[in-house]
Amino acid sequence: MTRSIVLGQMGVRLFACRLYNHDYLWFSAYEISKVSATAPVIHNYALTYAMGGMSYGIYRGSTPRYEHDLARMAVYATPALAELFSRTRITYNAVNARSLRTDDAPRGINTPDLGWRIYIDPVFESDRGQPGGFGFYLFTLDGSVPKGVVRLGKKGAAARIRWKELESARAVLADDPARPTHPLNPLDIQGEVLTYDPISLPPHLL
Repeated sequence: MTRSIVLGQMGVRLFACRLYNHDYLWFSAYEISKVSATAPVIHNYALTYAMGGMSYGIYRGSTPRYEHDLARMAVYATPALAELFSRTRITYNAVNARSLRTDDAPRGINTPDLGWRIYIDPVFESDRGQPGGFGFYLFTLDGSVPKGVVRLGKKGAAARIRWKELESARAVLADDPARPTHPLNPLDIQGEVLTYDPISLPPHLL
C-alpha cells in the first residue's frame, strides 16, 4: 500500500541543491595522530546550520543542542555527497603559539612537530555537464528559497549554492523497500533498515 502527501499543501518546499566550495574545505571527518582528513560528505546538521544562517558567537555549556537549534530553523537539509572531488595535503609545523619555539614541549626535544591536514580542493561549476560539487536536498518550511552563498568548515570556506525547486514534490509512505538516492541521517529514518553502508562522520554515523 502506498500513500503520498503533497508537500506544497503542507507549506513545505523542496529543492535539489548543489554546493561548490570556492576555497579549500576542511573539517575533521576523522583524525588519527597528527593527520586530520576531510571526507567528501557534509553532515546534514552542518548544512542545516549554514543554510539556516545560524551560528554561535557565545555559547554556554559543553554539549551541542541540536534538537533545540533545529526546531528554531525553517530549513532542513539532507547530507551532501561529492561524487567527483580531489584532495590536497598540507603539512604544518606545530609550534608553541606564545614562544614560537619547538623545544619547550613536554619531551624537551628541539624538533618540529609535523602534522597534516587533508582538504577538499576548491570546486567550480563545470561546463562539461559533470556533476561536480556536493549534491543534497533542502526543505524550507517558511516559503523561502535557499541561500546562494554560505560558509562551511573550520576555516569558514566560502561556498556557492545552485538550486532548482522540485515542483509538486510528494512525500511517499510505502510498505515496500526503497533505496534512497542520497545519504541519510539515521535519526531521520522511520521503519526498518534492511541494509546500509555506514559513513563515519561526527557527530554520528550517516
